Amino acid sequence: MSRTLVQVIAQMAVFLEFADETTLHPDAAVKQLETLAFQLQQLTPTERREFIRLLSEVADEWPSERERQYLLNLPDAIGVA
Repeated sequence: MSRTLVQVIAQMAVFLEFADETTLHPDAAVKQLETLAFQLQQLTPTERREFIRLLSEVADEWPSERERQYLLNLPDAIGVA
């Protein structure tokens, strides 16, 4: 898995989690996060470890502390840790 792909996933996850209701309907956000989680759960154990490693690197560079913590907790929250 490439770092660029993990950055895209991180950006999408942050948008879905933190977009306000005028930008994105909450039900649509939840549905997309569930779809994202399902797809990432299909990764092999090796791919999951690589995803978690790269996500941690990406999160460490994230400008917002709140969003950084969200990304660091994301693997557990979506069942890939």
